Amino acid sequence: MLTAAPARPHTDAVVAALTAANVLVGRGERPPGAGWQGEPGQTAFTPYVVLYPSAGIPDGDLADPNVYLDYSCQLTCVGATQEGAEAVADAAKAFVGQRLTVAGRDAHPVYLTLDRPASRDDDVSPPVHYSIIGLAFRTGPA
Repeated sequence: MLTAAPARPHTDAVVAALTAANVLVGRGERPPGAGWQGEPGQTAFTPYVVLYPSAGIPDGDLADPNVYLDYSCQLTCVGATQEGAEAVADAAKAFVGQRLTVAGRDAHPVYLTLDRPASRDDDVSPPVHYSIIGLAFRTGPA
């Protein structure tokens, strides 16, 4: 029996896809160089994504219950405006339907699991906007 595939290479694949789409991405935090580039509200805002990965859910059959891994992640897409948050979400969704490269695994196409409307965050000053999307895909042995 094989052990379940690790989630980290799957997260690496999502980060690589976002980076290839020229989207700044941080793992659980704002990435360097993102957000306000000086005085908040008075300078340019560089939009970004904060990625929150899952550990993945193993799946298979009696012979090997861990042959597949169902991976998912949440992407919080942040912009200074609603349009900015929407643009980052659109860029992040650009690889839906594609197969990502996951080291040592054969990936199925990425699909959308969550698409929350862009919202304004008034808890920060000046306010920013964010949109939350969920992505998922299944992998098996290469």
